[in-house]
Amino acid sequence: MKQIDLFGNCQIQNKIVPAMPYMGNKRKLATKILNAIYNKVGDFENFYDLFGGGASMSVCGLLAGHNVYYNELNTGVVELLKYIQAGGKLPDKWVTRDEFMQFKNGDDWYSGFIKCCWSFGNNQSGYLFGKNIEEQKMLLHNVVIYKCEKSLNEINKMLKINIPKKIFEIENKTQRRLFLRNYIIKINKNYCGEKQLQQLKHLEQLQRLQQLQQLQQLEQLQRLERLEQLERLEQLERLEISNKFYDEILIKNNSVIYCDIPYKNTTNYQKNNFNYEKFYSWALKNKNAVFISEYSMPPEFLEIASFKHRSTLSATANNEVIEKVFWNKKQVFK
Repeated sequence: MKQIDLFGNCQIQNKIVPAMPYMGNKRKLATKILNAIYNKVGDFENFYDLFGGGASMSVCGLLAGHNVYYNELNTGVVELLKYIQAGGKLPDKWVTRDEFMQFKNGDDWYSGFIKCCWSFGNNQSGYLFGKNIEEQKMLLHNVVIYKCEKSLNEINKMLKINIPKKIFEIENKTQRRLFLRNYIIKINKNYCGEKQLQQLKHLEQLQRLQQLQQLQQLEQLQRLERLEQLERLEQLERLEISNKFYDEILIKNNSVIYCDIPYKNTTNYQKNNFNYEKFYSWALKNKNAVFISEYSMPPEFLEIASFKHRSTLSATANNEVIEKVFWNKKQVFK
């Protein structure tokens, strides 16, 4: 919840908020962004998240006590959020490559789920796993979700490792996943040290090392856990949800608008054919305070904050970038 500091300013505690898995998700930056907004315009009643994506900023606004309006153009993702809001049960079964290709382009909640939890780098188009590790990931999935002893025996035989059966004594599936992850990391380190001494003389040994490194993360299970965290958020029932273009939303007085637009000149977003000049004109003419996340903006917009973090706009990138927040220089319209 919002608090007032000694100088009468609003603030919210910095933390990672629950959100749907989504490319460019702001779940680690959301509270910092909202505090930067408070620093410019003070308190306000309504918060409009017009490019809602994974809903991290919407959730942050809810936690701060605002009336929040989430809008997103991707219908499947919108339907998934509505499904979670309504208390729908999230599937934890293994999704095959064929099933992903069959459902990824749909507009129902399951399509949104497929795109958020089972796409490579959250790109919503390619399957999460490469064919070379797909079977191993499936076996590990079955071990964690279903406590499947047959899958445990198969993965041990396949990778010539010895994951202990005591994993099945762990009741919580998140703890089972972490146990499995830590075990693989441990043998990976031991294996790497051993092979360094042998200077990686054998190709088969190098391939095994690469396999172990790829199996350290069970991405689909981590993403499902994020959705389940969102499902448990009581404030989510207050969220207003829409599926429109950003300029079709009617904005109430005493509101702040936040826009996490497709980042310009970023390869992963170029296919969206977003009209930047139209958006800039809309934001500058808007009577309301509009805040935008981007790497750069035209000089008419004021940069109000910047944050260093690891990029999630690419499935393979782990580079540090500087995320910025810009403002149209309008105060909250009362």
